[in-house]
Amino acid sequence: MVCELVFFSSSLIHIFIKTISMNSKGRFIIEIVSASAIVVSLIFLGFELNQSNTLAKASIRQSLNETDMEVYQMQMDKEIITEALYKVEKNISLDEYEEFMLIKFQAYNFRDFDNSYYQYRLGLFDEHNWQAYQRIIKTLLEDKYVQRMLATQLSNFSEEFQSELKSLQEESN
Repeated sequence: MVCELVFFSSSLIHIFIKTISMNSKGRFIIEIVSASAIVVSLIFLGFELNQSNTLAKASIRQSLNETDMEVYQMQMDKEIITEALYKVEKNISLDEYEEFMLIKFQAYNFRDFDNSYYQYRLGLFDEHNWQAYQRIIKTLLEDKYVQRMLATQLSNFSEEFQSELKSLQEESN
């Protein structure tokens, strides 16, 4: 039954094409439709290539960020950072090493924010999630250890993220 239906459909299409191709007007219509289909296919291919390129860039950036994060983690003493965060919360003074570790920790945080901002700009990070990050960053920008970290390490972040930080600072003021 299916074979008969396919043969019947194929025969109808063949008869239709033969009938249309008999006259020049029909031939012209077929050529226009064919050319339009090719143009639409090329446009679609262009969109697909652009999307594939964007995803490849994001993947490369993510790999580089993961390597950066591993390097930062090797340099950080998590126990000291935990204690230092507690002391900051309780308004207890920190020693030099604890301050150093907090600054490293904030550089780590902001490296992650930089990557998230990159993903957001590419359209791969949801706007609502980025807005939540913006609120966190605005709060952190008031922290003296974040300010110290940015004073010496701002240039380590992407130019786009630096601009975003400056605009968030201006919004906060």
